Amino acid sequence: MKILLRIATALLAFQALVSWAGEGLPSQKEYEPKGGKGRVVILVSGQTGPGNYAELAKGIADGGYYVVLVDGNDFWIKGGGGESLLQGVIKRAQESPHAVAGKVGVIGCSLGGASVLTYAARMPDTVAAVVAQYPLTSFITDPGGFVGKIQVPTLLLAGTFDTYKGCCLIEKAREMDGAAKASAGPRLLELHEYPGVDHGFSTDTSKRRDIMSDSLQRTIAHLRRYLTDS
Repeated sequence: MKILLRIATALLAFQALVSWAGEGLPSQKEYEPKGGKGRVVILVSGQTGPGNYAELAKGIADGGYYVVLVDGNDFWIKGGGGESLLQGVIKRAQESPHAVAGKVGVIGCSLGGASVLTYAARMPDTVAAVVAQYPLTSFITDPGGFVGKIQVPTLLLAGTFDTYKGCCLIEKAREMDGAAKASAGPRLLELHEYPGVDHGFSTDTSKRRDIMSDSLQRTIAHLRRYLTDS
């Protein structure tokens, strides 16, 4: 009887774990602004994980924002599902006592950049500004059609010497920028190039501190332009 009870208890514990894993949201790390409260900014890391983006998160928080850092690997899901996870992360952040009510900003780097371009840039009811730094774009087969789905002001930062795994080439970024310029509607995507710069310029281990600083300034300027209280 005791053995059966232990088995039943173990099964219940396992079911609870599976339920939590299926319904739970990705883990996060919070960076509070000096005033304790600020507009929400979601930062989605690259494939190397959130531990490589702490300095960027802190820099954005120092700009006056409540930053929630999450792992980009959690959103790039085969068969879909990343959009609902991102929506859940945004809702959770908005409910924090550190959050100022309103739309949010979303920033993504590398793999995380692919997610913010695919999901956040198409959430105009929730997201006010998007920044994609050296984003994964190799999956985009129709740049014009992809850009045509963007509904949120989006800044794309890319290095011209980025050949990392062939995932984030400047040529694709330029095609997307060209499509945005040719659009009959409002231009919602803008590209800024860093000549001679490789991948990962805003990571904690970046050797290009000058580019890291400039990209942070451009990111905050984009947030301040569109993530307003109005």
